[in-house]
Amino acid sequence: MALRERKRQLDEWKRAGLFPVLVFLAASCTSEGPVSESVTSDDQLARPDYIDELFRRVSPDEPEDLMSHEGQLHMQTLAAVGREDRHAEVAGTWIVAGPCEPADEREGEVIGMIAGLAADTRIVVINEAHDRPHHREFTRKLATRLAPLGYSHFAAEAFDPAALEIGQLPYAPTNLGTYVNEPVFGSLVRTVKDLGLVLVAYDARISDVEAELEASERVRRREERQAKHLAEVFAKLPEADRMLIHVGYSHAAEVPVRGFDGNPLEWMTARLKRLTGIDPLTIDQTDCVSDSGSIRLTAPSPRHVEGQYDLVVAHPDLAFADGRPAWRAEGAVAKVEIPGGLIRRSTRTIVEARLVDEPLDAVPVDRVMLWPGESIPLLLPAGSYLIVGFHEGSDNLMSVTSQVSVE
Repeated sequence: MALRERKRQLDEWKRAGLFPVLVFLAASCTSEGPVSESVTSDDQLARPDYIDELFRRVSPDEPEDLMSHEGQLHMQTLAAVGREDRHAEVAGTWIVAGPCEPADEREGEVIGMIAGLAADTRIVVINEAHDRPHHREFTRKLATRLAPLGYSHFAAEAFDPAALEIGQLPYAPTNLGTYVNEPVFGSLVRTVKDLGLVLVAYDARISDVEAELEASERVRRREERQAKHLAEVFAKLPEADRMLIHVGYSHAAEVPVRGFDGNPLEWMTARLKRLTGIDPLTIDQTDCVSDSGSIRLTAPSPRHVEGQYDLVVAHPDLAFADGRPAWRAEGAVAKVEIPGGLIRRSTRTIVEARLVDEPLDAVPVDRVMLWPGESIPLLLPAGSYLIVGFHEGSDNLMSVTSQVSVE
Protein backbone atom coordinates (compact mmCIF):
# COMPACT_ATOMS: atom_id res chain seq x y z
CA MET A 1 0.00 0.00 0.00
CA ALA A 2 1.08 3.61 -0.50
CA LEU A 3 2.39 5.64 2.40
CA ARG A 4 -0.86 7.65 2.61
CA GLU A 5 -2.89 4.44 2.77
CA ARG A 6 -0.61 3.04 5.50
CA LYS A 7 -1.21 6.19 7.58
CA ARG A 8 -4.95 5.87 7.04
CA GLN A 9 -4.88 2.24 8.18
CA LEU A 10 -2.91 3.12 11.28
CA ASP A 11 -5.43 5.85 12.13
CA GLU A 12 -8.21 3.27 11.85
CA TRP A 13 -6.31 0.91 14.17
CA LYS A 14 -5.95 3.70 16.71
CA ARG A 15 -9.67 4.55 16.61
CA ALA A 16 -10.47 0.86 17.00
CA GLY A 17 -8.11 0.58 19.97
CA LEU A 18 -5.97 -2.05 18.25
CA PHE A 19 -2.63 -0.25 18.17
CA PRO A 20 -1.23 3.03 19.41
CA VAL A 21 -0.64 5.42 16.54
CA LEU A 22 2.74 5.16 14.81
CA VAL A 23 3.42 7.77 12.14
CA PHE A 24 5.71 6.90 9.23
CA LEU A 25 7.50 9.81 7.54
CA ALA A 26 9.20 9.46 4.17
CA ALA A 27 12.94 10.00 3.83
CA SER A 28 14.74 10.55 0.53
CA CYS A 29 17.61 8.12 -0.09
CA THR A 30 20.30 7.81 -2.73
CA SER A 31 22.82 5.09 -3.44
CA GLU A 32 24.88 6.56 -0.59
CA GLY A 33 22.02 6.29 1.92
CA PRO A 34 19.37 8.54 3.49
CA VAL A 35 19.84 12.27 3.18
CA SER A 36 17.10 12.84 5.74
CA GLU A 37 15.29 10.63 8.20
CA SER A 38 12.49 10.65 10.72
CA VAL A 39 12.36 7.90 13.31
CA THR A 40 9.24 7.08 15.29
CA SER A 41 8.73 4.60 18.12
CA ASP A 42 6.14 3.01 20.33
CA ASP A 43 6.98 0.65 23.19
CA GLN A 44 3.60 -1.09 23.02
CA LEU A 45 3.58 -2.13 19.37
CA ALA A 46 3.98 -5.90 19.02
CA ARG A 47 6.88 -7.36 17.08
CA PRO A 48 7.16 -10.71 15.27
CA ASP A 49 7.79 -13.73 17.49
CA TYR A 50 10.77 -14.88 15.42
CA ILE A 51 12.83 -11.80 16.37
CA ASP A 52 13.52 -13.11 19.86
CA GLU A 53 14.34 -16.51 18.37
CA LEU A 54 16.96 -14.91 16.10
CA PHE A 55 18.54 -13.16 19.09
CA ARG A 56 18.50 -16.42 21.05
CA ARG A 57 20.15 -18.46 18.29
CA VAL A 58 22.98 -16.00 17.70
CA SER A 59 25.22 -16.04 20.75
CA PRO A 60 26.61 -12.59 21.67
CA ASP A 61 30.00 -14.32 21.80
CA GLU A 62 31.25 -17.17 19.62
CA PRO A 63 30.14 -20.56 21.05
CA GLU A 64 32.98 -22.71 22.35
CA ASP A 65 31.92 -25.70 20.22
CA LEU A 66 30.68 -24.73 16.76
CA MET A 67 29.80 -28.35 16.01
CA SER A 68 27.37 -28.53 18.92
CA HIS A 69 23.68 -27.99 18.31
CA GLU A 70 23.96 -24.47 19.67
CA GLY A 71 27.06 -23.84 17.58
CA GLN A 72 25.34 -24.97 14.38
CA LEU A 73 22.33 -22.75 15.08
CA HIS A 74 24.70 -19.85 15.74
CA MET A 75 26.46 -20.26 12.39
CA GLN A 76 23.29 -20.81 10.38
CA THR A 77 21.53 -17.87 11.98
CA LEU A 78 24.47 -15.50 11.49
CA ALA A 79 23.73 -15.81 7.77
CA ALA A 80 20.01 -15.27 8.36
CA VAL A 81 20.75 -11.96 10.11
CA GLY A 82 23.10 -10.69 7.42
CA ARG A 83 26.35 -11.28 9.29
CA GLU A 84 28.31 -13.43 6.89
CA ASP A 85 31.31 -11.32 7.90
CA ARG A 86 31.22 -12.65 11.46
CA HIS A 87 30.55 -16.12 10.06
CA ALA A 88 33.64 -15.88 7.85
CA GLU A 89 35.84 -15.02 10.82
CA VAL A 90 35.32 -18.48 12.29
CA ALA A 91 34.15 -20.50 9.28
CA GLY A 92 37.47 -22.32 9.01
CA THR A 93 36.45 -24.39 12.02
CA TRP A 94 32.98 -25.04 10.60
CA ILE A 95 32.93 -25.40 6.83
CA VAL A 96 34.44 -28.56 5.31
CA ALA A 97 34.49 -27.33 1.71
CA GLY A 98 37.91 -27.23 0.11
CA PRO A 99 39.62 -26.66 -3.25
CA CYS A 100 38.79 -29.11 -6.04
CA GLU A 101 40.30 -29.62 -9.48
CA PRO A 102 38.58 -27.61 -12.26
CA ALA A 103 36.29 -29.71 -14.41
CA ASP A 104 36.87 -27.37 -17.34
CA GLU A 105 39.58 -24.78 -17.85
CA ARG A 106 37.00 -22.39 -19.28
CA GLU A 107 35.42 -20.12 -16.72
CA GLY A 108 32.32 -19.84 -18.85
CA GLU A 109 28.73 -19.16 -18.01
CA VAL A 110 28.14 -21.98 -15.52
CA ILE A 111 24.37 -21.56 -15.32
CA GLY A 112 24.15 -21.75 -19.10
CA MET A 113 26.07 -25.04 -19.06
CA ILE A 114 23.71 -26.41 -16.41
CA ALA A 115 20.63 -25.30 -18.35
CA GLY A 116 21.91 -27.14 -21.41
CA LEU A 117 22.08 -30.38 -19.42
CA ALA A 118 18.77 -29.72 -17.65
CA ALA A 119 17.01 -29.78 -21.02
CA ASP A 120 17.64 -33.53 -21.16
CA THR A 121 15.85 -34.46 -17.92
CA ARG A 122 12.67 -33.58 -16.04
CA ILE A 123 14.17 -33.24 -12.57
CA VAL A 124 17.02 -31.04 -11.37
CA VAL A 125 18.17 -31.28 -7.75
CA ILE A 126 20.52 -28.65 -6.34
CA ASN A 127 21.74 -28.47 -2.76
CA GLU A 128 22.83 -25.73 -0.40
CA ALA A 129 24.72 -25.27 2.83
CA HIS A 130 22.18 -23.78 5.23
CA ASP A 131 24.60 -21.04 6.31
CA ARG A 132 25.51 -19.91 2.77
CA PRO A 133 22.90 -17.51 1.29
CA HIS A 134 24.87 -17.19 -1.95
CA HIS A 135 23.93 -20.81 -2.69
CA ARG A 136 20.29 -19.67 -2.67
CA GLU A 137 21.14 -16.79 -4.97
CA PHE A 138 22.69 -19.25 -7.43
CA THR A 139 19.53 -21.37 -7.34
CA ARG A 140 17.46 -18.22 -7.94
CA LYS A 141 19.48 -17.39 -11.05
CA LEU A 142 19.29 -21.00 -12.20
CA ALA A 143 15.49 -20.96 -11.86
CA THR A 144 15.26 -18.04 -14.29
CA ARG A 145 17.10 -20.11 -16.91
CA LEU A 146 15.14 -23.30 -16.29
CA ALA A 147 11.61 -21.86 -16.34
CA PRO A 148 11.59 -21.40 -20.14
CA LEU A 149 12.57 -25.08 -20.48
CA GLY A 150 9.34 -26.24 -18.86
CA TYR A 151 10.45 -26.31 -15.22
CA SER A 152 7.03 -25.49 -13.79
CA HIS A 153 7.40 -26.61 -10.16
CA PHE A 154 9.84 -25.56 -7.45
CA ALA A 155 10.17 -27.90 -4.48
CA ALA A 156 12.11 -27.10 -1.35
CA GLU A 157 12.81 -29.18 1.71
CA ALA A 158 12.61 -25.93 3.69
CA PHE A 159 8.91 -25.30 2.97
CA ASP A 160 6.29 -25.85 5.66
CA PRO A 161 3.33 -27.52 3.90
CA ALA A 162 0.75 -25.58 5.94
CA ALA A 163 2.23 -22.23 4.90
CA LEU A 164 1.83 -23.04 1.19
CA GLU A 165 -1.91 -22.54 1.55
CA ILE A 166 -1.26 -18.81 1.11
CA GLY A 167 1.03 -19.29 -1.86
CA GLN A 168 -0.76 -16.61 -3.91
CA LEU A 169 1.11 -13.88 -2.03
CA PRO A 170 3.84 -12.18 -4.10
CA TYR A 171 6.30 -12.43 -1.22
CA ALA A 172 7.50 -15.26 1.00
CA PRO A 173 5.76 -15.25 4.39
CA THR A 174 8.11 -15.61 7.37
CA ASN A 175 6.32 -18.80 8.44
CA LEU A 176 6.99 -20.55 5.12
CA GLY A 177 9.93 -22.29 6.78
CA THR A 178 12.82 -21.66 9.17
CA TYR A 179 15.43 -21.34 6.43
CA VAL A 180 13.06 -19.35 4.22
CA ASN A 181 12.97 -16.52 6.78
CA GLU A 182 16.23 -15.17 5.39
CA PRO A 183 16.34 -12.36 2.81
CA VAL A 184 18.10 -14.27 0.02
CA PHE A 185 15.78 -17.26 0.38
CA GLY A 186 12.91 -14.78 0.37
CA SER A 187 14.25 -13.36 -2.89
CA LEU A 188 14.46 -16.88 -4.33
CA VAL A 189 10.81 -17.50 -3.47
CA ARG A 190 9.76 -14.14 -4.96
CA THR A 191 11.53 -14.99 -8.20
CA VAL A 192 10.05 -18.46 -8.65
CA LYS A 193 6.60 -17.02 -7.93
CA ASP A 194 7.16 -14.28 -10.48
CA LEU A 195 8.20 -16.96 -12.97
CA GLY A 196 4.92 -18.78 -12.36
CA LEU A 197 6.43 -21.88 -10.79
CA VAL A 198 4.27 -23.86 -8.39
CA LEU A 199 5.75 -24.22 -4.90
CA VAL A 200 5.95 -27.77 -3.56
CA ALA A 201 6.51 -28.77 0.07
CA TYR A 202 7.59 -32.34 0.70
CA ASP A 203 9.50 -32.55 3.98
CA ALA A 204 8.55 -35.30 6.42
CA ARG A 205 8.38 -34.65 10.12
CA ILE A 206 9.87 -37.12 12.56
CA SER A 207 7.38 -38.20 15.21
CA ASP A 208 8.17 -38.14 18.91
CA VAL A 209 8.37 -41.95 18.86
CA GLU A 210 10.74 -41.92 15.87
CA ALA A 211 12.93 -39.35 17.60
CA GLU A 212 14.05 -42.13 19.94
CA LEU A 213 15.41 -44.24 17.07
CA GLU A 214 19.04 -44.39 15.98
CA ALA A 215 20.10 -41.48 13.78
CA SER A 216 20.49 -43.59 10.62
CA GLU A 217 17.01 -45.07 11.00
CA ARG A 218 15.48 -41.63 11.58
CA VAL A 219 17.16 -40.35 8.42
CA ARG A 220 16.13 -43.42 6.42
CA ARG A 221 12.46 -42.94 7.31
CA ARG A 222 12.54 -39.22 6.61
CA GLU A 223 14.29 -39.67 3.24
CA GLU A 224 11.82 -42.34 2.14
CA ARG A 225 8.80 -40.21 3.01
CA GLN A 226 10.32 -37.14 1.32
CA ALA A 227 10.93 -39.12 -1.87
CA LYS A 228 7.41 -40.58 -1.84
CA HIS A 229 5.86 -37.13 -1.40
CA LEU A 230 7.80 -35.79 -4.38
CA ALA A 231 7.12 -38.88 -6.49
CA GLU A 232 3.38 -38.47 -5.88
CA VAL A 233 3.48 -34.84 -7.03
CA PHE A 234 5.65 -35.69 -10.03
CA ALA A 235 3.33 -38.50 -11.13
CA LYS A 236 0.48 -35.98 -11.53
CA LEU A 237 2.44 -33.55 -13.71
CA PRO A 238 1.80 -33.29 -17.45
CA GLU A 239 4.51 -34.92 -19.52
CA ALA A 240 5.98 -31.56 -20.53
CA ASP A 241 6.33 -30.27 -16.96
CA ARG A 242 9.57 -30.44 -15.02
CA MET A 243 10.66 -29.88 -11.45
CA LEU A 244 13.52 -27.98 -9.78
CA ILE A 245 14.24 -29.22 -6.26
CA HIS A 246 16.28 -27.26 -3.70
CA VAL A 247 17.67 -29.31 -0.81
CA GLY A 248 20.32 -29.26 1.87
CA TYR A 249 23.65 -31.10 1.64
CA SER A 250 23.48 -34.88 1.03
CA HIS A 251 19.76 -34.93 0.22
CA ALA A 252 20.89 -34.32 -3.38
CA ALA A 253 23.07 -37.47 -3.53
CA GLU A 254 21.77 -39.85 -6.18
CA VAL A 255 23.71 -42.88 -4.98
CA PRO A 256 24.06 -44.29 -1.47
CA VAL A 257 26.71 -42.56 0.64
CA ARG A 258 28.11 -43.27 4.06
CA GLY A 259 25.55 -42.76 6.81
CA PHE A 260 25.82 -41.94 10.48
CA ASP A 261 26.56 -45.54 11.42
CA GLY A 262 29.21 -45.95 8.71
CA ASN A 263 26.97 -47.99 6.43
CA PRO A 264 25.70 -46.87 3.00
CA LEU A 265 22.56 -44.75 3.21
CA GLU A 266 20.15 -43.79 0.43
CA TRP A 267 19.23 -40.13 0.73
CA MET A 268 16.13 -38.53 -0.77
CA THR A 269 17.31 -38.06 -4.36
CA ALA A 270 18.54 -41.64 -4.71
CA ARG A 271 15.12 -42.86 -3.58
CA LEU A 272 13.29 -40.39 -5.86
CA LYS A 273 15.35 -41.63 -8.81
CA ARG A 274 14.27 -45.18 -8.07
CA LEU A 275 10.59 -44.29 -7.52
CA THR A 276 10.18 -42.16 -10.67
CA GLY A 277 12.57 -43.89 -13.05
CA ILE A 278 13.91 -40.42 -13.91
CA ASP A 279 17.66 -39.85 -13.87
CA PRO A 280 17.86 -36.37 -12.30
CA LEU A 281 20.54 -33.79 -12.90
CA THR A 282 22.15 -33.44 -9.46
CA ILE A 283 24.24 -30.42 -8.46
CA ASP A 284 26.41 -29.97 -5.38
CA GLN A 285 27.35 -26.51 -4.06
CA THR A 286 28.64 -27.51 -0.62
CA ASP A 287 31.90 -29.40 -0.97
CA CYS A 288 34.24 -27.40 -3.21
CA VAL A 289 35.65 -23.87 -3.18
CA SER A 290 36.76 -22.05 -6.33
CA ASP A 291 40.29 -20.71 -6.23
CA SER A 292 39.80 -18.57 -9.35
CA GLY A 293 37.67 -15.78 -7.87
CA SER A 294 34.65 -16.83 -9.93
CA ILE A 295 31.99 -19.53 -9.84
CA ARG A 296 33.07 -22.58 -11.79
CA LEU A 297 32.42 -26.27 -12.30
CA THR A 298 34.93 -28.60 -10.71
CA ALA A 299 35.76 -32.26 -10.48
CA PRO A 300 34.18 -34.12 -7.56
CA SER A 301 35.52 -33.58 -4.07
CA PRO A 302 37.73 -36.36 -2.65
CA ARG A 303 34.93 -36.83 -0.13
CA HIS A 304 32.43 -37.77 -2.85
CA VAL A 305 31.73 -41.34 -3.86
CA GLU A 306 31.50 -42.20 -7.53
CA GLY A 307 28.28 -40.90 -9.06
CA GLN A 308 27.21 -38.93 -5.99
CA TYR A 309 26.50 -35.80 -8.06
CA ASP A 310 26.48 -35.05 -11.77
CA LEU A 311 27.95 -31.56 -11.36
CA VAL A 312 29.91 -29.74 -8.68
CA VAL A 313 29.60 -25.94 -8.50
CA ALA A 314 32.42 -24.22 -6.62
CA HIS A 315 31.91 -20.72 -5.27
CA PRO A 316 34.86 -18.47 -4.42
CA ASP A 317 35.53 -17.31 -0.88
CA LEU A 318 33.40 -14.32 0.03
CA ALA A 319 34.80 -10.80 -0.21
CA PHE A 320 33.39 -8.08 2.04
CA ALA A 321 32.88 -4.33 1.92
CA ASP A 322 31.48 -2.43 4.92
CA GLY A 323 30.71 -5.74 6.57
CA ARG A 324 28.50 -7.00 3.73
CA PRO A 325 29.34 -9.63 1.08
CA ALA A 326 30.43 -7.99 -2.16
CA TRP A 327 28.12 -10.18 -4.26
CA ARG A 328 25.08 -8.74 -2.49
CA ALA A 329 25.99 -5.24 -3.70
CA GLU A 330 26.19 -6.25 -7.37
CA GLY A 331 23.71 -4.75 -9.82
CA ALA A 332 21.20 -1.98 -9.12
CA VAL A 333 21.50 -2.04 -5.35
CA ALA A 334 21.78 0.97 -3.04
CA LYS A 335 23.92 1.09 0.07
CA VAL A 336 21.58 2.55 2.69
CA GLU A 337 23.01 3.65 6.01
CA ILE A 338 20.82 2.63 8.92
CA PRO A 339 19.27 5.64 10.66
CA GLY A 340 21.03 6.13 13.98
CA GLY A 341 17.74 6.54 15.80
CA LEU A 342 16.90 2.88 15.17
CA ILE A 343 19.95 1.63 17.05
CA ARG A 344 20.60 1.31 20.76
CA ARG A 345 24.24 1.53 21.73
CA SER A 346 23.86 -0.72 24.78
CA THR A 347 22.09 -3.72 23.20
CA ARG A 348 22.04 -5.63 19.94
CA THR A 349 19.59 -4.49 17.26
CA ILE A 350 18.01 -6.34 14.36
CA VAL A 351 17.15 -4.00 11.48
CA GLU A 352 14.82 -5.17 8.72
CA ALA A 353 13.77 -3.46 5.49
CA ARG A 354 10.49 -4.31 3.74
CA LEU A 355 8.60 -2.76 0.88
CA VAL A 356 6.12 -0.31 2.37
CA ASP A 357 3.14 -2.18 0.93
CA GLU A 358 4.08 -5.46 2.61
CA PRO A 359 3.33 -6.55 6.19
CA LEU A 360 5.73 -7.60 8.96
CA ASP A 361 5.06 -11.25 8.14
CA ALA A 362 6.81 -10.89 4.77
CA VAL A 363 10.42 -12.06 4.65
CA PRO A 364 12.37 -8.78 4.56
CA VAL A 365 14.32 -7.63 1.53
CA ASP A 366 17.34 -7.18 3.83
CA ARG A 367 18.14 -7.79 7.48
CA VAL A 368 21.19 -7.13 9.64
CA MET A 369 21.97 -7.69 13.29
CA LEU A 370 24.13 -5.00 14.86
CA TRP A 371 26.22 -5.39 17.96
CA PRO A 372 26.58 -2.26 20.14
CA GLY A 373 28.73 0.34 18.41
CA GLU A 374 28.51 -1.21 14.92
CA SER A 375 27.44 0.58 11.76
CA ILE A 376 26.64 -1.64 8.77
CA PRO A 377 24.56 -0.61 5.73
CA LEU A 378 21.49 -2.20 4.29
CA LEU A 379 21.67 -3.23 0.62
CA LEU A 380 18.42 -2.49 -1.20
CA PRO A 381 17.17 -2.34 -4.79
CA ALA A 382 15.16 0.72 -5.79
CA GLY A 383 11.86 1.10 -3.98
CA SER A 384 10.07 2.46 -0.93
CA TYR A 385 10.87 0.65 2.29
CA LEU A 386 9.70 0.43 5.87
CA ILE A 387 12.89 0.06 7.91
CA VAL A 388 12.31 -1.29 11.41
CA GLY A 389 14.66 -1.75 14.35
CA PHE A 390 14.11 -4.42 17.03
CA HIS A 391 16.12 -4.24 20.25
CA GLU A 392 17.28 -7.27 22.19
CA GLY A 393 15.37 -7.75 25.43
CA SER A 394 12.78 -5.08 24.61
CA ASP A 395 9.43 -4.96 22.86
CA ASN A 396 10.25 -1.49 21.59
CA LEU A 397 9.85 -1.04 17.83
CA MET A 398 11.30 1.89 15.92
CA SER A 399 10.75 2.64 12.26
CA VAL A 400 11.60 4.89 9.36
CA THR A 401 10.11 4.85 5.87
CA SER A 402 12.66 5.52 3.11
CA GLN A 403 12.52 6.06 -0.63
CA VAL A 404 15.59 4.42 -2.16
CA SER A 405 16.67 5.56 -5.63
CA VAL A 406 19.35 3.79 -7.65
CA GLU A 407 20.93 5.54 -10.61
